[in-house]
Amino acid sequence: MLNMITIKLYELIWLHKLRYQAAEATDISKATISKLVKVENIDVKLSTINKLCNYFKCDIKDIVEYKPD
Repeated sequence: MLNMITIKLYELIWLHKLRYQAAEATDISKATISKLVKVENIDVKLSTINKLCNYFKCDIKDIVEYKPD
């Protein structure tokens, strides 16, 4: 049985319409933001999650979701 951790950045980006502004404001590359938005297989550093939480003024649960299979 596999558990799944997903990145929910698409919802935040869509809600705020800030894909490239988020990249510029957080010093996270546009390529990384795009991979996170597209939910591609990517290892995410905690520092990246921290930057996104600070930028969007949200909790980690608004960006990362754990779903047991």
